[in-house]
Amino acid sequence: MENNAIRFACNGCGICCKGRLIPLTLNEARQWLQRGHEVAVILEAFDETTWASAPGQFTHSAQRAVKVTSGDAQIRVVAVLAGNALAQCQNLADDGRCGIYEERPLVCRIYPMEINPFIALRPAEKICPPEVWEAGEVLFTDRVVDPVLADQIERSRQADRDDAQAKIQVCEALGMNVAAWKNDALAVYLPDRTQLSEAISRYDGGSVAPARADWKVRADTPALRLQLGQAGVALDDQPSTRYIFHRL
Repeated sequence: MENNAIRFACNGCGICCKGRLIPLTLNEARQWLQRGHEVAVILEAFDETTWASAPGQFTHSAQRAVKVTSGDAQIRVVAVLAGNALAQCQNLADDGRCGIYEERPLVCRIYPMEINPFIALRPAEKICPPEVWEAGEVLFTDRVVDPVLADQIERSRQADRDDAQAKIQVCEALGMNVAAWKNDALAVYLPDRTQLSEAISRYDGGSVAPARADWKVRADTPALRLQLGQAGVALDDQPSTRYIFHRL
């Protein structure tokens, strides 16, 4: 039964390979760096109050986060490693095709499906041209149809959970310890490729220490600053060139 079936037929326009950051698993980030490409780091923080009326969303996010100390508070931080394709993906060939198609990241294989189970796929919110939704394979009706796609989505979610601690420790090793508050902004770091690669290698070799207790949150909205301050969260008050503060 196909109620509200969504179809998708990629036309190879390459628009999804440009002007964005491409989320990577930790192993994919290793490969990305080995190819000589840049990897950005996105840090978001949250706590139990972020989804006070939606415990399922909190549980999902908590599984891919690490609990850290910030001031007098305990918060959770998610680190996302992302291939830097703000101009365009460095693997996009001159003919508009993927140069690493057989080794492309999971998120590229899954696209346009959503990895977060609480975000619905809405074609109108995607950047793909309208015609790609008019033909092709059925992505899903009230569930994912393709078992290969379903497996890739679950593998991506599991990698988020498995990689969480490692990514936070790598961030701390490089002094990236200021996060934005989830749903308010993103703290985007553009670390030196060699330094990031070396930090991951040190983690792989067991020489990166566990989480420290000096995390801070950047928040510019007065109401949010008041809320976090009352909860004892340490705020980053100094202008910083270490990261880009991107308001949502």
